[in-house]
Amino acid sequence: MSTELMAAGARVTDAALSVGYAAPSAFLVAFRRAMGTSPVVLTRAWDRRVCLDASGKGGLGFRVMSLVTKGREPRRQLVLRPQLGSKQIVTATHSSSVTVETAGRSHPAPPVPATRMTFIIQVQSLSLEGDARYDFTLDAVDLLVQPGTAERHVDEVRQSLAFLPGLTGKGTAGRHGNTLELNLPPQLSPERRKELLGIAKALQFVGNPFPQEAIGLGARWEQPLYGSGPVAAHGTASFELTSMDGVRVGTRFLIQQTSKSQPVPPEYQTRPDASEQMTVRSQTQGETFFRLDRLWPASTQMEMRVQADLSAEKEDPPRRLRIITDVKIRLEEKTV
Repeated sequence: MSTELMAAGARVTDAALSVGYAAPSAFLVAFRRAMGTSPVVLTRAWDRRVCLDASGKGGLGFRVMSLVTKGREPRRQLVLRPQLGSKQIVTATHSSSVTVETAGRSHPAPPVPATRMTFIIQVQSLSLEGDARYDFTLDAVDLLVQPGTAERHVDEVRQSLAFLPGLTGKGTAGRHGNTLELNLPPQLSPERRKELLGIAKALQFVGNPFPQEAIGLGARWEQPLYGSGPVAAHGTASFELTSMDGVRVGTRFLIQQTSKSQPVPPEYQTRPDASEQMTVRSQTQGETFFRLDRLWPASTQMEMRVQADLSAEKEDPPRRLRIITDVKIRLEEKTV
């Protein structure tokens, strides 16, 4: 990696990765999308299909999931109705690669291990309206190390994930809202507590991803996205119903987000005048297969590309940096 990149771009690179696309946070952001939901803060009134604005408040920020086309006959309303006592064991594998482009040259970042997380979800009760209460366990986190990965990168990822195995909690999912309350050890540091609360926010949105209306094959629906974090990117998530056979349902999705050009977060600025700017674009596409008698998807495969463009226009010559992150997620239910 060039001296220019290391001296002038290292902290800015951290800023781009902190948007939510470096392990393990990339896993959490992508996992929310793989669940068939958007990376936004949803209201408890899940049955109205609305989301809050980026500040977490309501008012003019409310938007409604919109049905574009109902699809072909026969049509029916799709609702996830898990069975009482049902248990799901789901593994999710995440891998990513990063390339930095500057001064007309491309610099692949050192590889980091892929991660595989195992979740256990067991439904404990069901309301007459179909809301489910469940027990949650993050059973295991494994590293999948490819040849050539530096040992220090393996150690960094292992340390960042070490507190996750054995994490438990209780959640609800349904038309009256989604929640996940984790059992947090009292001695946790503020940094670890913040990470765990982020995980809970990412994993709680496992409710019904379908529109309320009856739909058939070819149906399409959309949902606006409000980003959060250091660089908020807004966009649209588009879904299409691709298969419907009894309790098995398949969807295809495309998620596109773009941020406005805005200052790099202060903690990552490298210039005293804080003049560095940043724009982020992302595109995610993939397929998810559901069983309507399960709470979480049966399988998901998705690919995400995130492009972060950073610039310091007041320098002579202007300094520009592009960071491209490619993420792959595969989620699969194990047979219990």
